Amino acid sequence: MHSSSSLRPRRRRALTATAALGLLIAAAGIVQPTAASAATQDNPPAVPTGLRTSPVTSCDGDTIVGDGDVTLYAMVSDPDGGTLGVDFRLSPHDSESGDATAEGQVTAASDRNAVFVIRRDKLESAAGGSITEFDWQVRASDSDHTSAWSAVCHFSFDPTRTGTPVIAEPAESTVGQPLSIPVSAPGGGTVPSRYRYQLNGGVPADVTADASGNATITVIPTGHTNALSVTSLSAGGNYGGTVTIVFVSAAPATNQADGDLSGDDIPDLLTVGARNGLPSGLWLAPGTGDGHVGTSPTDIGVNGDGRSSNGSPSDFDGSTVITGRFTGGAEQDVLVYFPSGTYAGSGVVVKANGDGSPLNPVSGNTINIYGGSLQDVYGDNPVQLANAGNISGRNTGFPDLIGISGDSANGYALNLYASGFIAGLFFPVALDATTPDGTADWNDWTVATAQLPTPGGGSSTAMFLWNKSTGELDLWENLAADPETGDLTYTAYPVATGWRTGAALSLRAADANVDGVPDLWAVSEGGTVTTDLFTDLSSTAPATVTRITGTLTTP
Repeated sequence: MHSSSSLRPRRRRALTATAALGLLIAAAGIVQPTAASAATQDNPPAVPTGLRTSPVTSCDGDTIVGDGDVTLYAMVSDPDGGTLGVDFRLSPHDSESGDATAEGQVTAASDRNAVFVIRRDKLESAAGGSITEFDWQVRASDSDHTSAWSAVCHFSFDPTRTGTPVIAEPAESTVGQPLSIPVSAPGGGTVPSRYRYQLNGGVPADVTADASGNATITVIPTGHTNALSVTSLSAGGNYGGTVTIVFVSAAPATNQADGDLSGDDIPDLLTVGARNGLPSGLWLAPGTGDGHVGTSPTDIGVNGDGRSSNGSPSDFDGSTVITGRFTGGAEQDVLVYFPSGTYAGSGVVVKANGDGSPLNPVSGNTINIYGGSLQDVYGDNPVQLANAGNISGRNTGFPDLIGISGDSANGYALNLYASGFIAGLFFPVALDATTPDGTADWNDWTVATAQLPTPGGGSSTAMFLWNKSTGELDLWENLAADPETGDLTYTAYPVATGWRTGAALSLRAADANVDGVPDLWAVSEGGTVTTDLFTDLSSTAPATVTRITGTLTTP
């Protein structure tokens, strides 16, 4: 017999809500946070660090910024991550806490920079027209905590403007020689901290003024007519007034260096347009003396060559252009020759200005070279011409020419065109010379010459010879020709093999880095210009070549 208790159903205990929730969480596999883990998820943000500005200032110093917006940056961080509120506060230096010039809150993710912009008008209002120092600091906050304020940083804001500087009339000057020009502060107003000056549109430079706003600018005139612009700047770099003066510089007492058209005694690159991707014209890229050239050339042929009343840059299309003292003066002039086309065999000498400015081919500045005057004994005009200096030894005061003429029936030859005692007059003489490969295939060779200074103030002629089809490049120095016999002497150097084989190039020889050794400029398609600087010339081995590459960009 069973007892009655064993027959009663068992009652189940009721679960509390908390216990029930615990069972559900356990069943779901969720780990409940402990008191220790909960504490690690409620940390205060760190004090902001890495305070910086734009424009750049020194936090501990007193950097002066100009009249514009100032952007403040600070790195914020919170061990718990997330997005933080960031308070920025800016106030006049050493002011009371309630005197904030600008304050505000932005948000930033943890471990990121918070950014706050102080607008120019707020800074100007607080500065009141004078240079004013400001302090600024930052703090970060999350939903429960706020960090301490960061270290205090400083900068000064400059709302001032300077007036127009006063430039003294320049003393007499010479192209290529340093010229000092005093500059003084404008009367009244803010005293300039420095001056920014620019000569002939070149690279601007700064000179620091003294406490009274006085300074001395030193420039090197690059041409006969020069324009100097000077702008005053405040301590924070605010631009003030600008003054521009124009002054004239005399040509150097000595002859300009070979190939120097700008008057600084450094050879310049001159190349004809309507080829190599350049527009029509006569493009002058000033040399820098280290092999480079200015990559924004100017068209000194914009007025044409004087052969017509309506001069045009296209007057030079298809021509060969040579520089030299063809009018007998100190400046390097321009000889324009047409090897083919409508004006084949003729040319014109245009007197240059010596300062790199456009040619002025008016009456009195041009000398015609009439068609047929350069023909050889077979009636052939030169297909190439180059400046030969005084290789004839005639000392006429005008450069000789050297070039190639011929035809398929009579062959080709290297010729001397000895200068007469009148500018533009030349006498053709066939030279007894074979090409560097020992043949008479002069039609396969391109020549380019340069004049090198010699002791006593004279010069000697150096000539590069390039065979386009084989790439052979040679250099003949110390050329001397007998106009009576046609004998030619020289010192030969095998400069390179496989040099620019098959390339379409316009060559110009010059001592581009002024080291006494001739170098070679080559202009090719797209306005690409290469300078090959040669050293270690040898009669038995190729020279050492250093190449510089750039691109001419025309308007």
